[in-house]
Amino acid sequence: MRLILFICFLLKLVSADAQQNSFYFSNINTENGLSNNKVNCIIQDSRGFIWLGTDDGLNRYDGFRFQQFRHQHDTISISGNIITDLLEDKNGILWIATADGGLSSYDHRLAPEKQFKQFKHLPSDSNSIPGNIINALEQDRMGNLWIATRGHGLLHFNKATSKFKEPKWQKSRTVLSLTIDKTGQIWAGREGGGLIRIDPSDFQLTEDIRYRDVYAKLPHMSVAALYADKLNKIWIGSWDKVIYQLQADSIKENSFTSEKLLESFANDDPLAFAEDQKGIVWIGGHYNGLYRFNPSENSLQHFQHDPSKEGSLADNQVNCVFIDRAGLIWIGCNRGVSIYNPRMQQFEQTFLTEAKPNSIIYDFIHNDSGQLLIGTSDGVYVQESGEPLIKTALVYKQERLAATKFFGGKDGQLYVGTNKTLFKLTGGRLSLLPNTESDRVMGQLIESRVVSVIEDSIDGNNILLVSPYGHFLAFYDLKNERWISRRDTVYQIINRFNIKDNLIRKFYKSSTGEIWLATVKAGLGRWKIKEKLQMSYYYNDPSKSSSIGNNNVYDMIEDGRGGLWVSTFGGGLYRLNLATDEFEHIKSSHNLAEGLQVDRTGNVWLIANGNLHKYDPLRKQYTSFQLPDAEKSGGIKGYIYKNSEGDMYVAGNRYFIRFNPESIKDFNVQPVVLFTDFKVLNKSRSDFLYADFVKLKHNENFFTVDFAAPFYQAGYPVQYAHKLEGFDDDWIEDGTNSTVNYTNLDGGTYTFRVRATVKPGQWGEEIASLKITIVPPFWKTWWFYLLCLAAVALAVLGVYRYRINELLKRQAIRNKIAQDLHDNVGSTLSSISVYSQVAKIYKQTDKQEALQDTLEKISETSGEMISEMNDIVWAINPRNDNMATIVQRMESFARPLLASQEIRFHFDYPEQILQMHLEMTKRKNFYLIFKEAINNALKYAQANHIWVRIQLHHKELELEVRDDGIGFDPEGSKRAGSLSGNGLVNIRLRAKEMKGECVIKSQPGAGTIVRLIVAVP
Repeated sequence: MRLILFICFLLKLVSADAQQNSFYFSNINTENGLSNNKVNCIIQDSRGFIWLGTDDGLNRYDGFRFQQFRHQHDTISISGNIITDLLEDKNGILWIATADGGLSSYDHRLAPEKQFKQFKHLPSDSNSIPGNIINALEQDRMGNLWIATRGHGLLHFNKATSKFKEPKWQKSRTVLSLTIDKTGQIWAGREGGGLIRIDPSDFQLTEDIRYRDVYAKLPHMSVAALYADKLNKIWIGSWDKVIYQLQADSIKENSFTSEKLLESFANDDPLAFAEDQKGIVWIGGHYNGLYRFNPSENSLQHFQHDPSKEGSLADNQVNCVFIDRAGLIWIGCNRGVSIYNPRMQQFEQTFLTEAKPNSIIYDFIHNDSGQLLIGTSDGVYVQESGEPLIKTALVYKQERLAATKFFGGKDGQLYVGTNKTLFKLTGGRLSLLPNTESDRVMGQLIESRVVSVIEDSIDGNNILLVSPYGHFLAFYDLKNERWISRRDTVYQIINRFNIKDNLIRKFYKSSTGEIWLATVKAGLGRWKIKEKLQMSYYYNDPSKSSSIGNNNVYDMIEDGRGGLWVSTFGGGLYRLNLATDEFEHIKSSHNLAEGLQVDRTGNVWLIANGNLHKYDPLRKQYTSFQLPDAEKSGGIKGYIYKNSEGDMYVAGNRYFIRFNPESIKDFNVQPVVLFTDFKVLNKSRSDFLYADFVKLKHNENFFTVDFAAPFYQAGYPVQYAHKLEGFDDDWIEDGTNSTVNYTNLDGGTYTFRVRATVKPGQWGEEIASLKITIVPPFWKTWWFYLLCLAAVALAVLGVYRYRINELLKRQAIRNKIAQDLHDNVGSTLSSISVYSQVAKIYKQTDKQEALQDTLEKISETSGEMISEMNDIVWAINPRNDNMATIVQRMESFARPLLASQEIRFHFDYPEQILQMHLEMTKRKNFYLIFKEAINNALKYAQANHIWVRIQLHHKELELEVRDDGIGFDPEGSKRAGSLSGNGLVNIRLRAKEMKGECVIKSQPGAGTIVRLIVAVP
């Protein structure tokens, strides 16, 4: 069957539309996070964010995420939800025009509850905006706003005074559009009133008086769109389906010279204009899509929505066109936003004509005639340079075959591998290699296809080495004209060559003559076929860090620098150092790596995850490119074909893309990170971001930092890494996540840093920093530690002083006891000694009566001394500290003593005092004062009754001893020689020693009261 490789005359029949370059648009809508699909206005603010106004809310877009703003029926949110226009002033404040809520301003630097300020019409406020329906905004050179309204004409708004002004010359008409020219003049397009020009410095109006008659048949009576281009020409879009253009120094339009443009724009109302860096004007139509006018060529291109291609315009009603600072074209439609990226047009996408939905492109080759042959599951496509594709079925004996692999032999013979076997392609005819049908494997492949072919020699014979996928390998002996496959029982190639995997994806012959095998299960095979050696394998060995990380090898290619690049489906990209047999893993590469090629400068091109990637080994830069995929078929897959001129081809479902690697412009600008929110305990405090530093209390140490790096180049997903200095030891990579949480941080000063990249492994030098201070609780501050240290020191000093004082007290007590013993016991013993001498004299002189008196005095004095010694011993015994013991001793002393003198004793005390404790000095003096008072009453009062009462009042212990005796004169008791006076003096001295108060009341014939009051703990 003749294979028709080219049919020249058919090329003439292809329509002009097929020749036109197709523009690819990326589309985003509500499925991507947009609040509403009808997009009315788009701007880019000074920070780089794209703002999109829709029929249901305002959206901020960073290239990856949307943040939505809607009216919340309060005074602190945006004033309305139907956003009609957006404008950022010189102060970075965003002004938002709405069709249902008047005007709003937004300042991201303020606290969340103060960010939005509403300017709505209030019937009760004559200073409020006259109406809530706003169509457009413009700012003059003085910074004042001009507001196009419905029904209230054109308004002037002074932002400094927040006052609205209606120019006196205007009528209450609807203004649809605004623009400002290079001289600062404001142009306004009215509904039914034509075009007017205003000088904002003096409010002087310029108009064509013919338009005062709204029923006059004049051009651009209703102006829906205005735009001043770089040459200060005003583009006018009107409701009469015509584009007008005029010079800014004139109020009358000039006739547009391009009749072709006017014809091509028929039956459409222009709603939007924008001019790109090359001076090309983009025009949005109300009904028929997007137009691209090139003034230098006087040509117009037209783009419309095609339901069969998702890479086409999102919708045919274009409401706005905006060109950002990177040159991307943003087109707001009724079904979302379409984005045209000029960089994506570096890749030329060509679709297969008449291809089946599941058609697969397997291989490419240029034949000797310079034609491009494309092997597919539907046969072969042929393309002459710059001409459309021609499809030709590949048929052998009435069997349709898939062209799965092309190979050009050394002798110029072209071979084509199929899902049946390997064929020769000669003069447009398919023919089997001799004796093919007799081979049990290659005669008719079962559930397989030829995936790889190379030419080499075995045993001195030239061979074609073939991989019939799933059947190990086979080779054709060109000299003996026979196939040798796994079914050959004599040759036994599996054991002879040590073939470990039946799934061999590809053979690659290196510059040294070695053959490399990409296997699915056995890793990377190496076969020194000329040395008649068996195959060896590089496989994943977890015990070796330098081994290949995955055994599923997809492709390999030399780099000319002593290395072999290897792609693995599941482990990414590796480089094998042929000198050391060690693998280096390119960590930034995607795991699902497929086809490989190396360009003339040494860059490695790779297919992975449906996209095209480039790795620069010298700079260690990894770059991803998002390719046109108009039908959203999952991207490119398989291998990369490179022709002799260095052009590369990659394929997707029913299409292929051709590109020249050297002409592909890389994107070298790295995104700049911006902080977008700071939440404390899940409450937004975005105003903290604009202070010198963030200061938090110790119980506010749960916070969240949100950030973004606005970037919109398709194929460059922004990735982030952060580090909190003072907490994190190293950078933490976040992928595309742009939120970081921290909890339970200790008090201190931290610096939160974020960096971003669109090239994995290569971080930008721009790092955003935020200083955060967490004030520690007072118990964790340095001054508290110092205070604690001082307190401990004072406590130690206090304990030391206490111990010293206690020792001094004890020493004082010892001294007092020693003094008492010396004074009392010593004097008593001296008295006894004297009395003993006197007694001897009385005995010698036989004065019995005097002797008897002296002996009685000795006995009495000894008894007193024993009693006093007993009191001292009792007082210093710590077991007698409690009041129960004291009370018991007091009663045991007084009651029998007074009973012997027939004096009635009355003792009264509350039960709670029995639990009290008195320290030794107080206990001794308390008891001795009581004892002194009893003794005095016993000796001198001549009483019949003695009352003793103990009471406790507000931490004061009171002892009262009262008798009904003869009493005495307290003043007279102080005279020298008065016995009662000495006893009272002792009582007062003891009370003073206790730091207590002693009161003695008495008068002759009225008894005596001794009252002691002493403080107790």
